[in-house]
Amino acid sequence: MITAPDRDLTHTQALLQVPVGGLDSAPRQNIESGIPGVRLNPSLMRHEISDAALAEETLRTGSAAWQVVVLLAKGELRAASELVAETRLRNPQDFAMRVLDTSLTRAAGDAPRAINRLRALLTEFKDTEHEAILQQHLGFAYVESGDLLAATNRFRKALDLRTTAGADAHLVESSRACLASVLEHTGTVAAPAHQHPAQ
Repeated sequence: MITAPDRDLTHTQALLQVPVGGLDSAPRQNIESGIPGVRLNPSLMRHEISDAALAEETLRTGSAAWQVVVLLAKGELRAASELVAETRLRNPQDFAMRVLDTSLTRAAGDAPRAINRLRALLTEFKDTEHEAILQQHLGFAYVESGDLLAATNRFRKALDLRTTAGADAHLVESSRACLASVLEHTGTVAAPAHQHPAQ
C-alpha cells in the first residue's frame, strides 16, 4: 500500500543514472535505476539507501547523475541541488539533469510545479526513447500530489512503452511494481501490459 511520505522524505522518485558511455552510447538503456547502493521502494515510490558502503562508493566514483540520486536518497537535498546546478551550468540540455531537477522540485514539496515541468519535457521528448522515464516520473509526481488516477495512467503508459520497446527487465519491473502499488492502494486489479478488456 502506498504511504504518503513525510515532507522531509519526499526525496523519492529519483530514479536516474547515465550509462557509462553516456546516453547516446547505449540507446536501449534508460537512465533510470540500477544505481549501486540504492533501491526503489515501490510502496513509498522513492529511492532509499540499500547498502551504505556501496552508496558512499557511488558518491566517490559514480557519474554526476548517480551522485545526485544517492544524495536524494540520503535526504541531502542541498548537496544534490548544488550538483545539479553545477552540471547544468556546463550543459543546460543534459537530459538526466533536467529530469533530476524535477525530482528536486518534488523533494522540495512542490509536486504541482514538478508535474508542469515534466509535462513540458514530455511535449519535447514525445515519441522518443526518453518518453518512458518521463511517464514514470509523472506517475511519481501525481502520486505525491494525490491524483492516483493520473498516476495509474502514467505508470501504465510507462509499462506499455517499456514492454513494447523490449526495455531492460529491471525497468519493466520498476513500472510494473509502481503500477501494482497504486492499483493496490485504489483497490483495482492490474491487467497485464498489452491486454485490453474484451469487446
